[in-house]
Amino acid sequence: MDVLVDDLGEDLLQITCANGDIVDVGWYPAWNAQGRLRVVAVRGQDWEAPVFSAQPEKDPQALLQALRAALASVG
Repeated sequence: MDVLVDDLGEDLLQITCANGDIVDVGWYPAWNAQGRLRVVAVRGQDWEAPVFSAQPEKDPQALLQALRAALASVG
């Protein structure tokens, strides 16, 4: 994990859906090996009240599951 810490910023992935809703993946706190992934889905640019939020475990399957749930919440 320490080798990757320079790549672990808040802005890892952002998907903008055709309707304008956003699914965002980031690492919080940024550039901290002790941080966590966070997946959020927002409607109407309302970042203060996401329609979905999760902090999946550090494994690919958990991240994939959170992404699917986030996309379903805005789809």
